[in-house]
Amino acid sequence: MSRKRSETTDETLAKPLSRRQLLGGLSAVAATSACGSNDGSSPGAAAGNGTGGAGTAGSGAASGGASASGGAPAAVNASGGAPAGVSASGGTPASMSASGGTPASMSASGGTPASGGSPAGGATASDGAPSGGASPGGAAGASSGGTGIGGAGGSTGGSLVAPPFDDVPMCTASRTDAAGQGPFFIHELEKSDDVSLIRQDIRGRYNADAAPGVEMHLHLRVLASTSTSCNQAPVAGVDVYIWHVDAQGYYSGFGTRGGADEQKPDVPYAGVPSSQQLENTDRFCRGVQTTDANGIVSFRSIFPGWYNGRDLHIHFMALKQGSMSEGRAVYNASNTNGKWLFTTQFYFDPPFSRSIHEKNQPYLARTTLAAYAGALAADEPGNSGLHAKASLSGDTAGVGGIVTAQMQILLDPKS
Repeated sequence: MSRKRSETTDETLAKPLSRRQLLGGLSAVAATSACGSNDGSSPGAAAGNGTGGAGTAGSGAASGGASASGGAPAAVNASGGAPAGVSASGGTPASMSASGGTPASMSASGGTPASGGSPAGGATASDGAPSGGASPGGAAGASSGGTGIGGAGGSTGGSLVAPPFDDVPMCTASRTDAAGQGPFFIHELEKSDDVSLIRQDIRGRYNADAAPGVEMHLHLRVLASTSTSCNQAPVAGVDVYIWHVDAQGYYSGFGTRGGADEQKPDVPYAGVPSSQQLENTDRFCRGVQTTDANGIVSFRSIFPGWYNGRDLHIHFMALKQGSMSEGRAVYNASNTNGKWLFTTQFYFDPPFSRSIHEKNQPYLARTTLAAYAGALAADEPGNSGLHAKASLSGDTAGVGGIVTAQMQILLDPKS
């Protein structure tokens, strides 16, 4: 079906803010060396050593980790074996902090596993997005008005390990999206008092009293479009930004809670809030990670909802390390001193999206809205055509569980 792409209603070109410091956090989280093969079949190094402090409850869940009720740190396999983040070369567990060996999933107070951490095998998303978790490069997350749930902080390397990318579509040129960057991009440390977006755990939601939605582990692999054998040419050391709405359709950061410019996901978007109204400190469902030697980044998030006027989608932007904030601008090669590489959006197959939305809250409550069917159709004019591979595990007849989503993006690294 054809719909107006209303996210582009807002004109985002404006006088940029003064340039700020280089990304202090990025120098400390350069992509770690991977021990997996270039084809992604052994991507164990997707979890690198973290430089930040331990996150709050729920930020340290490990793939295959012990259950929250057990006594072992979340980074230890349930079978009692080596931590899930140990590299193939037998090095330091990825969940250990750089400063001295404490598993990142332990609380700062001394050795207690994060009580909200969910094993990747299938705890429900309600097992706890922390409110304003400590971030590795900035202040603790805060929510405007105290009613939102902010993205979690924790180890910058994180504990997610990407599955093989063998069955993920690739070797076709990635396309841009007609909606472009959209109005709701936020650069790392764009505001002087901002939290750092350099974190793997970006779960959260606008309304603290709403159901959190279904947890999603998102794994992205960046490949060089200039290679004649794209599956053998991962692009390492690139900063990948992702951002998307929460389960109810809210973006973080924009509009004033309770004000005239507050977001209203149920009604057609008509430019309010605009890109200039970066007025609250919520930062859920947005983050930055640096591609490892396999070109991979991973995020722990929430399967997206939708807002009236757009299909369900996730934004993607790749920048070379060391990019600086350009304020409220559309990022391109010319205004970033060549640091910008690629911007696009990707989607999900409609049957999969419906399987999540029609069995879980808070998505289910919005399926009665007239715009629902179109929002999940992934058929907007000019869309990128990029669809993530997605599966659900650990659910009970489609309720709860964890979505595993993978996407491969081809771009010109311009190196």
